[in-house]
Amino acid sequence: MVVSVIGDDTMKKHRKWSGIILGLFLGIVVWQYNQNSGDIRGWIAHTLLHTAWIRTQASGKYIKPWPDANIYPIARLSIPRLNIEQIILSSAGEGMSVFALGHSKSSVSPGELGNSVLNISHQNIFIGFLNKLKEGDTLLLESLRHGRWHYQVSKIEKTVKKTETFWVEPSLNRRLTLISCYPYTDTKNNNSCYIVVIEEIEIKGRMSGM
Repeated sequence: MVVSVIGDDTMKKHRKWSGIILGLFLGIVVWQYNQNSGDIRGWIAHTLLHTAWIRTQASGKYIKPWPDANIYPIARLSIPRLNIEQIILSSAGEGMSVFALGHSKSSVSPGELGNSVLNISHQNIFIGFLNKLKEGDTLLLESLRHGRWHYQVSKIEKTVKKTETFWVEPSLNRRLTLISCYPYTDTKNNNSCYIVVIEEIEIKGRMSGM
């Protein structure tokens, strides 16, 4: 009986301290959220999207980042020089495009022959990677349906008028065109676009698409 009482007291102390530790942890999380909520939301979304892409690659079928999502990852774009990976979503303007690249459905899919247009929201908290790209940078595209392709940044234009639609016209070559509003921080007067054109290249010793 004495042993039982001691055991009960020990369990109560463990529960008490567990509750205190959990409370402190939640308090820190809430404080951090209030201090910089965008970073936390971005980190959670970034993690969920990358996890969905890994599951997509493993299963061979598109996996949503959460059950009721209306978008899903269709490809991943890696920039070795910047050590950055960007998920490409099935469509643009679906809310989550503020955390990833969104595919414009009026263009060919990433990895297909032609001009695949990828939109980046001006609210994208990871948009910093776009203005870090330089002409000549190499990129790797991994697509579930269209293989692996090597690309190179061929042109960067910062003040393209939105009426200049020839940038999104079809192409006979395999191309990615990344588009964002410009300037990024001025949502009322961003009448221009920031455009990065990325062309397919072949890597010596191996063929692109393998």
